[in-house]
Amino acid sequence: MCHPPHPYPTHDLSNPIIPPNPNIVLAGYFVFSLTSFFHVSLFPRCVSLLIFCVTMIWYTSRKKTAKNKEEMKLPSPAELGIRLLENGITSPDFLKTKMEEFNLDERDAFIVADMGDIVHKHLRWHEALPRVAPFYAVKCNDRPAVISTLACLGAGFDCASKNEINMVLQLGVPAERIIFANPCKQSSDIREAAAHGVHTMTFDCEDELVKISQFNPTARLVLRIAVDDSSAMFKFGNKFGASLEDSKRLLHMAKHLGLDIIGVSFHVGSGSKEPQAYVKAIYNSHDVFHLAKKLGFSMKLLDIGGGFPGCNGDELKFEEFAAELKPALDLKFPRGSGVSIIAEPGTFYVMSAFTLVATITTKKVQIKDSSDDKRMMKYYLDDGLYGSFSTHLYDPEFVMKPISLKGADEPMFESICMGPTDDQKDCIMSTCFLPEQSSGDWLLFKDMGAYTVSVCTRFGGFPPPHCEDVIGQDDWQTLQTLPEAMRTLVPVDATGLSVPLSCWAHNS
Repeated sequence: MCHPPHPYPTHDLSNPIIPPNPNIVLAGYFVFSLTSFFHVSLFPRCVSLLIFCVTMIWYTSRKKTAKNKEEMKLPSPAELGIRLLENGITSPDFLKTKMEEFNLDERDAFIVADMGDIVHKHLRWHEALPRVAPFYAVKCNDRPAVISTLACLGAGFDCASKNEINMVLQLGVPAERIIFANPCKQSSDIREAAAHGVHTMTFDCEDELVKISQFNPTARLVLRIAVDDSSAMFKFGNKFGASLEDSKRLLHMAKHLGLDIIGVSFHVGSGSKEPQAYVKAIYNSHDVFHLAKKLGFSMKLLDIGGGFPGCNGDELKFEEFAAELKPALDLKFPRGSGVSIIAEPGTFYVMSAFTLVATITTKKVQIKDSSDDKRMMKYYLDDGLYGSFSTHLYDPEFVMKPISLKGADEPMFESICMGPTDDQKDCIMSTCFLPEQSSGDWLLFKDMGAYTVSVCTRFGGFPPPHCEDVIGQDDWQTLQTLPEAMRTLVPVDATGLSVPLSCWAHNS
């Protein structure tokens, strides 16, 4: 899928109010100015000349605005590789139709990805955290349709490697919408990112500062600090982040090397269950800002990381996290402070957008108690831990509950769901209760968008599920009619990044 360079909106700060027909207005002013110029008095001549000059400047600016708006025209769904669902068809409707298309001997696992769900997540984000510009974590789900949809929405991108940077750039996203948010990078990645114009990047150690001074000395650096991630499902504290004492040393070293530190970043871990973790991290970031300013650094950026919930059934909703965050941001980094705030949401945007449909390839029946004919079912699926369920490898307690298409009033049996490989650990669910299934039946798994398709392997020769990217007509209309301030990006001084005008205005 190829796009022309930068098909997504960049800058447009002009007055959006345009007269119905500027050509007629220009002609009227021209006639008035011309007749007035031949008036015998000097004063009317000067006035007419001034009016004519102002009119020409206005007309030129309006032409430029019209050109900018034409350039900001969004690609079509087909150009983004997304199927537009028309005539009121919804994503669940499409999924049901898709299942009915297959004969029994043709069934393979597939995924339906609803880009409309991502659009609505974006609206929720701006409603709950209007000051915070989202920079989507590409590693969470790198489907081109996801990247393209978020680009159309005005989001930025958090990339972890040169390959992710290249992928996002190839989809037409400008370099100023990318932060290289990997604190430990290969030298070649630093050099290539700089060659592509990606200069804003994170670091957390001395060795990284030395590499950056060699391969991109004009980089705009963001210091990744260590924070409390004890409440998170996936913790990063043992791998990334500088302590307060280490931060002091790194700030002095950067000053000695002539490098520019512009901000602080943190990450409380993925799947955090404690909103106060963000609050503590914001307070810690403010302390580092204070240290950096004492050394003469101009601190302009706060990156509050990711870890926000993205499942509709989560015990803690995203809005509850946002409600805890906002007062802390307003207290420590208030409006007018000159600090722009970004985040790196991944799971929040994509988790609930993806639904997996897996096929039962084989069924085994085990008699647990012959006296009462108590049976346990063992089902083998065509997707497993080396495919879409790899998250289960890192967190065995992470549950992706299967949904049967059988009637809810049918008898339930204790069941085990196994993956297709010969690894005995390839077990999706060690215990669940389902109506009795047969070979060839479908099982549905919702909330399959985060760290699934991006980490699938082909272990054992089993391919990843085919993915269908769709968007409903109403959701596409919503995307096209978003407020201009949410999609229009403006450059933020000293950060090297562009953020939505709406976020910039809330911070000014």
